[in-house]
Amino acid sequence: MYTILVANPKGGAGKSTLATNVAGMLAQTKQRVVIMDLDKQQSATNWLARRPAMLPRIMSWTEDTDMEELRAFAPQWMVVDTHARLRRADRTYLLSRANFVLVPVNPSVFDIEATAKFLLKLHQDPNVQSGKVAIGLVGSRTDSRTRMAQELNSFFKRSGLPVVMFVPDSVVYPQCARDGVSIYDLPKARTEQQLDAWQPLVDWLRSQLTRMRAAEAAGAARPTVEPGVVQVA
Repeated sequence: MYTILVANPKGGAGKSTLATNVAGMLAQTKQRVVIMDLDKQQSATNWLARRPAMLPRIMSWTEDTDMEELRAFAPQWMVVDTHARLRRADRTYLLSRANFVLVPVNPSVFDIEATAKFLLKLHQDPNVQSGKVAIGLVGSRTDSRTRMAQELNSFFKRSGLPVVMFVPDSVVYPQCARDGVSIYDLPKARTEQQLDAWQPLVDWLRSQLTRMRAAEAAGAARPTVEPGVVQVA
């Protein structure tokens, strides 16, 4: 099972929006996906409760989850929606289990300052230093025409980390949250612009999966899934 950790110490950074839409994207490509919701607000869990039954299933993993049902589901991907005040011990443990870390950042000076400190802590983690965990930055609710968007882009460049996508500021995301769906569950005619914005993230995941598979083939001890199953559309 591959694990995607969505993390940022700043509240309102767009973690739940990113986590639910990533999960929806993977589920639409016939992947078995589970969401672990560590946020006290339980936004991702509530989103799953509203998810229409006719859509591809995404399972919730909480302390109340039936483990027999979870094992029978045999998830290929786990998306972890973290809370803002992630303790050092929890962060270290999650990074030891993660394959990917997505860090959403809002275009505001407060978010940039908080994220800069968080990225320093990530860089110090041995799993990150060894290259076992891939980190990608995500601009949340970003209007490229604004000055703050330009400052956010400058911060990204200084970080030395890949910018995997910018999430446009659109009403479609609050609507998806309300209805328990992702942009990948909606008609393409309605979300064409959003899907184009998400393609760089899809491409980044593909490239990192190729790298991880090569490492696994060379004997690196990393979690894996059945050969030929992972298909990120």
